[in-house]
Amino acid sequence: MVEEPNFEYKYDLAYRKSFAARLSFAIMSIAAGVFIVAVALFFYFTGDSMTLPLTHQIVKYGTVVFIVGLTLLFVCSTWAIYQMVKPLQQFAQSAVSIAEGNLDAPLPKIKSEDELLQLSNSFAYMQASLKQHIEDLKTTTASQERLQSELTIAHDIQMGMLTTVFPECDNLDLFASMTPAKEVGGDLYDFVIEGDEVTFIIGDVAGKGVPASLYMAVIRTLFRNLAGNYQSAANIMRQMNQAIASTNESMLFVTAFVGVLDLRTHHLTYCNAAHNAPAIITANGECKLLEVDTNLPIGILDHYRYEEQQMDFPENTAILLYTDGLTEAMYISEDGSRKLFGEDRVLHDLEKNRQASAIEVIDYLKQHVNVFADGTVQGDDLTLMFIRHGSSRKNDVTAPRRIIMKNEMTEVSRMRGFFFSVCREHGVDEDMVKSLNLAIEECVANVINYAYPKGIRGHVELTARVVDDVLTLVIKDHGAAFDPTQHTDVDVDAELDDRQVGGLGIYLARTIMDTMHYERTADGYNVLTLTKHI
Repeated sequence: MVEEPNFEYKYDLAYRKSFAARLSFAIMSIAAGVFIVAVALFFYFTGDSMTLPLTHQIVKYGTVVFIVGLTLLFVCSTWAIYQMVKPLQQFAQSAVSIAEGNLDAPLPKIKSEDELLQLSNSFAYMQASLKQHIEDLKTTTASQERLQSELTIAHDIQMGMLTTVFPECDNLDLFASMTPAKEVGGDLYDFVIEGDEVTFIIGDVAGKGVPASLYMAVIRTLFRNLAGNYQSAANIMRQMNQAIASTNESMLFVTAFVGVLDLRTHHLTYCNAAHNAPAIITANGECKLLEVDTNLPIGILDHYRYEEQQMDFPENTAILLYTDGLTEAMYISEDGSRKLFGEDRVLHDLEKNRQASAIEVIDYLKQHVNVFADGTVQGDDLTLMFIRHGSSRKNDVTAPRRIIMKNEMTEVSRMRGFFFSVCREHGVDEDMVKSLNLAIEECVANVINYAYPKGIRGHVELTARVVDDVLTLVIKDHGAAFDPTQHTDVDVDAELDDRQVGGLGIYLARTIMDTMHYERTADGYNVLTLTKHI
């Protein structure tokens, strides 16, 4: 423990011991000497007008004495002031040395009991305090590193508990993903397949961090033990609730959705415990929210009776389950206004991707949330699960693939990786891939640079599909209307000084692609469609 020095000035000391008093005395002495000499000189130059010769002699020799005395006084005062100021120079050097990291820098030895002694004590206290602070900081840093290491291990354990191997069968397409807001989160998903029956769950523990992750592990374990054996969704929910509520001293609760899908009878039974209503894609392509009873969350009442619901789930029907990290994903603008992702955007994205595979739907939603948030820190865990019955899209090479990008040039590299992966899937020739990439980059860059006013955030969506050896690329944005197909072709044969500025990228895209079609939709979107026989 560093002992703080006593900064009270000792007024009982003689005033002459004060540094300030001694310095003041030296300055006052010089000033008095100058004044006396000035008076002496005055009498000397007016001495001829005096009537007494003696007075004239006194002034004359007195002047010489005063000049010599003044010189001696100046020398002595200069030496005294130098001796008093010298420790201050040493303190300055010590301060520089301490600032450079040498906390053991020597301090001048002060023998006088004045302000310099207080300054010396203050420097010594600062050195000791800095040493103690650095030791405390080392201890704190080591603790934080240890905690971070433990959280990283906890993250790996938690993610290892979640199922990452998904079924590969003709009548089921299932994929799920969980992105925690912190190192560990309180969301969960899981599924158990026995015969033709798929039992699945998605849940959200109240809160975030380590406590929520522990409850997440408990709920997941309970679900694993209860799922299968033709258990009903309501019965699984009741037994999980009893196990949690009976020992829930911390009063944490869990919202959850449990479903049991019979692939043979095309029937879904489900039970909702205050969770977000899933979105479904019906067999005829309609996207809507599933009607669910509210029920209480798990962990509130020990013997609460959960009600079960059911619906037909014919082939080509799909369901998207999600936590509120999706609909409550937030964008905070520079003026502080807030906007939520919302259910309407979820349904809109499902509508556009209703023929896509489970992994593509989830990937698209995560991309859209990232673009929508535009740098706003993720405030809640984001968990998604998509299940399609009867028509697996995972190996369907004609299914469209989409990427959504911010209107920033840094996104072009991400778009390039997406496009190359599409071309590899369909075996496009490498030379053709390079020319096609040039065309699509020019079109996307044109949208990023000019579709939206400077400082306005927006997005660009690219869809790629291959059908009958024809690659179709669709670029969609919500910016200013612009029809590149009406742009005048660049005269590439003209001299450089005579060519118009711009338009070369559009010319290249027209030359490389087979067709280029533009449409401005009624809801204000620019849609540019490019095709190429591959």
